[in-house]
Amino acid sequence: MSSKLVVTAQWDGEADVWVALSDDIPGLATEAPTLDALLERVLAVAPELLEDNAAFLVRPHAEGDIVDMHILAPFPLEHGAAAE
Repeated sequence: MSSKLVVTAQWDGEADVWVALSDDIPGLATEAPTLDALLERVLAVAPELLEDNAAFLVRPHAEGDIVDMHILAPFPLEHGAAAE
């Protein structure tokens, strides 16, 4: 069975890190200095969090399930950046 999980990545300018939060992955609150590092961190901790917090999920995930993870992050568009 497959399911979709949404993770939101936000830049914390005061701490100079990216922060990941998710309503779909109970307990997920992690940070990293780059968006790439944050993605690696989320992919590393998500399976354990899903297993440990299965009681809080509407539909617990089972071993072998396919999970589509979507990481949403704000991306500022700069005028003329595509022409460079």
